[in-house]
Amino acid sequence: MMTRLFGGKGKSPQATNLQTQRTKQIDVVEIVRDVEYRATISNMSNGTNINLIITLSPQFPQDKPVVTVQPPLTHPWVDIHMKVVGCPNINNFSMHSDLGVAIQTIVEEFKKTPPRILPHLVGQQFGAPQPPVAPVTGPGYPLYGNPQALYPPVGPPPLPPRGAVENGREGPPVLSDQDANASSPAYPIPDIMKAYPELKDKGLFELQELVDNEEKVLDLLQGLPELARFTQDREDISAQCVQLARENLTKQPIVEELKDSVLKKMSELDAIKGEFETHCEHHLTLSDQFHPANIQTNLKVAVMEAEEESEKIADDFLDKKIDIEEFLQTYMQKRTLCHMRKAKEEKLNQIIMASGGSQY
Repeated sequence: MMTRLFGGKGKSPQATNLQTQRTKQIDVVEIVRDVEYRATISNMSNGTNINLIITLSPQFPQDKPVVTVQPPLTHPWVDIHMKVVGCPNINNFSMHSDLGVAIQTIVEEFKKTPPRILPHLVGQQFGAPQPPVAPVTGPGYPLYGNPQALYPPVGPPPLPPRGAVENGREGPPVLSDQDANASSPAYPIPDIMKAYPELKDKGLFELQELVDNEEKVLDLLQGLPELARFTQDREDISAQCVQLARENLTKQPIVEELKDSVLKKMSELDAIKGEFETHCEHHLTLSDQFHPANIQTNLKVAVMEAEEESEKIADDFLDKKIDIEEFLQTYMQKRTLCHMRKAKEEKLNQIIMASGGSQY
């Protein structure tokens, strides 16, 4: 049972009304007077002790107290920051409330529903940031945290298994589909408590001193076999990347030669394309020039010209500008030419009409 160390023993004559109200609320072990107190829950079902850290603001009891738990754990009343947020007595706390009753309510709840301790986060509670998690609802409790998924393991990204051999040497790790879909990471978070069992016997202040000593923490971490494996794999992959880069550099002359060949082919393609476009334009010009409709029009014009020339010859003969021999020779030639052109025009017109004129 908690021991009353502050409050209930009277008040000093100089105490103000606010201080008097504060002294009536405290029924826990004092750590820092008027600021921080601790209540320890012992004889838990899992054999561990749980500390409730009660922090009071300068305006307490007008302001609600803040209760956090140590060590890290999961419980429907505790959020991801290890703050008690599900206790009705704390949430509805007022100047006329009893802090001892509120703390006793938390103790009874933890006795009734024992929380699950997170041993791999013992060292992270002192100053290290904690990853966010997706909240879930517990049976009969509000939405505060996920007891199953709280604080997932945080570490380097998983790497594929080593040992792939290529050309007689160990090649880069090969990640299969089965390995890619595997739920367990290639580099799991080491069990600190198993690697360093002496940490279980250390107190809160000793652990804080260890966290503040960066050199000692680095020495401990460097002794972990998982870290040594990760470092070796990183060096192997770095060496393989360097080797691959050198192989790529040896192929640079071949790439440059192929690049020049492609550029030459592109130049030839541009020249052939220009020549092809020139031929296409010439083809269109000839197609328009020798189109049946254009030929028929030219024949009609030629027939009319031949008729006019023959009529002019006839007029000249009548005006006695030419003799009969010249008349017969030139007139017969023009009339013959006129009838030939007219026959061709009529035949071409028949061909056009027979084909329906659609293709012309």
